[in-house]
Parts: sequence; structure tokens; C-alpha cells
Amino acid sequence: MRRKWLGGLLLAGCVLVGNLWLTGCGSNRPSAAPVQGKITCGGQPVPEGVVTFYPEQGRPATGRIQPDGTYRLTTFEPGDGALVGKHKVTIEAVRFSGDGPQPKSMEEEIRMAMEKKPAKSGPSQPQWLVPPRYAKRETTPLVFEVRPGENTADFDLPRQ
Repeated sequence: MRRKWLGGLLLAGCVLVGNLWLTGCGSNRPSAAPVQGKITCGGQPVPEGVVTFYPEQGRPATGRIQPDGTYRLTTFEPGDGALVGKHKVTIEAVRFSGDGPQPKSMEEEIRMAMEKKPAKSGPSQPQWLVPPRYAKRETTPLVFEVRPGENTADFDLPRQ
């Protein structure tokens, strides 16, 4: 009788530990809340780029801007949002024209555009879709507080 009881207790413990592991319960992840919004510049949708929310502490959230200007943030899993709390917000939206080589990263795009230099060779020129000050964490004036539950963070930026 005692053996059956111990076996049942052991089985229940294994099931509980397995469920915690599979569902992520007990993980050390901070709370995230869904965030979506629309980026416009002078009232017109910004058709491409990346939005990044930088929390005061922890992992930033990013979202790719869609052709209609909308975005949805991801921190750990697609569409999960951003960490709850206050964030600095950057918007990186640059296009390059010309036949020259394209930048290899968003950081290189920003650096080239801020320096107003074409790519290493060729006539590739940056075209900012939003003013460049919004692309860097150090210069952006944008802030947003993510609260538990659904969040909408729309930004209408002025033209240069």
C-alpha cells in the first residue's frame, strides 16, 4: 500500500515538474505586455524601418515597420510585446538610393546617414524617412510607458 502511494506521489511530482518546464512557469523572465502602434511622419505612414523600445533595465523590444506604418513589438517571442515600465524609443527608417553597395547592418546605415557619406564606393545616398535624431538612443526624445495589458504606441514625427 505504501509503495503505491509513493509511486503515485513520484509520478505526480514528475508531471508537475514537466509542466512547469514546458510552460515556462518559474522562469526568470520579467513581465512583458503587448505593444503595437503606427509610425507616421508629417501625418504620412512611414513604410519601413525598425522601432526599438529600450527599458530602463532589461532586454529591448523591437518591431519591423510595415508598409502601412504599423508595427508590433517582440522581446522574447514573436508579438509578446515589451517589458512593463518606462522606455526610450528609437525609430530607424532609412533608404539608400543608387547603384553602390548597400550597408551590411542598421548600425552602418545610421552611421553613413549621420555622416552624410555615401557607401564605400558608388553613389548610394541615404534618404531618411524620419529625422535622424530619432534613430539613436542618445538623441531620441521619444519615451513610452508600457503598462500591463494591451498598449498602443503611435508616434507622429515632424518632418525635418
